[in-house]
Amino acid sequence: MTKQMILDQDYIDSYSRDFSQIICDNHFTHRKYISGQEIIELTHSFQLNLMVIRELFEDWQKQTDSFSKNPYFDFQDNVVKEALSTFMNVLSRSIKIEKIDFEPLLGRAVGKTILLAVDPVTFIESVLEEGHKEPASYVKELKKYIKWYRESWVPAAEDWAADTGSLFWKQKLYEGFEKESDDSSQPLALLAPLQEVLTLNFDTLIKDIPEESKPDVFAEVEKEVEEEPKHYIVEKTEVVIEEQEVESSNHIQEDEAPTEKRIETIDPSIVWAKFDAEENPYMKGSISHLKEGMGINQRIMFTKRLFQGNPDLMDQAIFELDATDSFFEAIDLLNRSFVLSLNWDIHSEEVLELLQLIFRKYDEV
Repeated sequence: MTKQMILDQDYIDSYSRDFSQIICDNHFTHRKYISGQEIIELTHSFQLNLMVIRELFEDWQKQTDSFSKNPYFDFQDNVVKEALSTFMNVLSRSIKIEKIDFEPLLGRAVGKTILLAVDPVTFIESVLEEGHKEPASYVKELKKYIKWYRESWVPAAEDWAADTGSLFWKQKLYEGFEKESDDSSQPLALLAPLQEVLTLNFDTLIKDIPEESKPDVFAEVEKEVEEEPKHYIVEKTEVVIEEQEVESSNHIQEDEAPTEKRIETIDPSIVWAKFDAEENPYMKGSISHLKEGMGINQRIMFTKRLFQGNPDLMDQAIFELDATDSFFEAIDLLNRSFVLSLNWDIHSEEVLELLQLIFRKYDEV
């Protein structure tokens, strides 16, 4: 993540194509199209899934801008603007992409996700220097789709939006990432979900770095990777993306792989009755978003014990749970997407605390 690193773009392009082919071959085996909902649930890397949505809307915005330059109509008319905005919002909930069009879109998103993880300074610089008519709105959208390293890049991006002619934002950006450069394990942790699909060779990815300045962790990862890439099938879940993102729909996909022992699932009626009978007023309807009631120790515990030490997977779970409309829908999502696949002990302390948070979100005072 240091400024001296040079990334092998040819390798990134090759890896992105291979990765996209694996994912698309898996998804489109029995499907002709992919929807917005399915894109959000596509891989275990929530950041990559969001990057795909961002690429989609970036392309769409370019087409809309080109369309609005038609000389025969007044696109500045308020009625036209309102109608166009309504049309775009409706259309955003009707994403339907064939494999031939989706595979290169996913490939671009994979390449940008790798760059964001390994060299975030370069990535943020490039997206801000592209030039935008409404910088403040652009940064707002960027914060919606770029979740990694937010504390390091958001202050600089907001300075850029306030004064795009000044270069002081670059200094703030570099300063924001100074502490990140000391944590050489961060890119490996962020890209771990991609490694589940296809192993990523960091020695090939990062080139022209003297051995004394290259983090040892990059060499260590090569000892751990398998010779053959690993494939996986992601179980579908439910999620809502606000504004121009994707509207949720109900999906239930049964796990086709046989299990040797039956995993106990959560009964929402029993759990609700248990919490509803408790006298503690703190338990009732005190949070609107799960993160509001989640302490640092709880976050660490949930990540480590429930989500296999993967903070990206936990963030995705919390996002999806917050998008549900009721306690019963949230518990159904937990059972289908996490309890079974991650082999949770539903009587454990960490599961109980997570259920308490969900109860507090949906119970009425």
